[in-house]
Amino acid sequence: MSQSFSFSVPQNASTLTARRNGFTLIELLVVIAVIAILIALLLPAVQQAREAARKSQCKNNLKQIGLALQTYHDYSKCFPFAIGGTGNKYSALSQLLPQLDQAPLFKKIDFKKVITDPANVAAGLTVLPGLRCPSDVANPLPATGGATNYNPNKGASLLWQDPAADGAIYYFSSTRMADLRDGSSQTALFIERNLTDGSNGDSTPDADTYLSAANPVTPDAAVQACAAVDVSNLANQFPQFMGAPWMDGKHAYQHIGPPNTRSCGFQPAGKAAMTASSRHGGGVHLLMGDGAVRYVNNSVNLATWRAIGTRQGREVVGEF
Repeated sequence: MSQSFSFSVPQNASTLTARRNGFTLIELLVVIAVIAILIALLLPAVQQAREAARKSQCKNNLKQIGLALQTYHDYSKCFPFAIGGTGNKYSALSQLLPQLDQAPLFKKIDFKKVITDPANVAAGLTVLPGLRCPSDVANPLPATGGATNYNPNKGASLLWQDPAADGAIYYFSSTRMADLRDGSSQTALFIERNLTDGSNGDSTPDADTYLSAANPVTPDAAVQACAAVDVSNLANQFPQFMGAPWMDGKHAYQHIGPPNTRSCGFQPAGKAAMTASSRHGGGVHLLMGDGAVRYVNNSVNLATWRAIGTRQGREVVGEF
């Protein structure tokens, strides 16, 4: 005997099934909120990873300059000058081109003529990625030439064109390794510096250079005079674009003020206080005479900072 069973299906079953397969508005909002939180947590980590990569590349660029300086010294028995040559304008980087695997570019420069001569314009416009820190902004004035973020150390001397400066690479210098009496591992050679904004209509204190009529006679007086400049007054901006072209010897720095502080030119005294700077946050990369690249915090002891800027000051250098 067979039995049959029958079931009745509610008329709204399909509707209930459809409801079970969908999302309520509240569920959708919760999912969106969770995704937004994950993105908010992930983005800083991605940005931090990218900056770490850029920072590493910037450090490597300075290492390559350090190797180039050692090779140049082996050949010339001294380091290149920071500023000199025809018109007193050529940079240390222009002399290092063969050691930076840029021999063809080096041969295009007529060092018997000034850097602005038509024969040298094409070379000056050449963009060299190895001279740029990837953490910095794009060159705001590409027509001025290929830019650089790496400057030689002139020391703590205030006079800009000082043939007796106490740094390692300065005006018409020919410093030998043996002249680094403080020790090559205790003497700075190169550092990084931000490009200025390229506009006298804007004020960017962490990158621009400002004009002061003061005539300081000590590094401390220079720091105080520079700090007193009204940076909101656009008339106080120094009328030069610091950063390009890399061929120009105006790109140098001094161990006067600590890293990432204000830079000033003192006119008509012919003096300056050009500081090191970077966009890494918290400090700058520093190339030492022994080829090592160290990261120096903004909070470095000022006496120590000035000590590593001199080649034979006989100062006792502590940790930095």
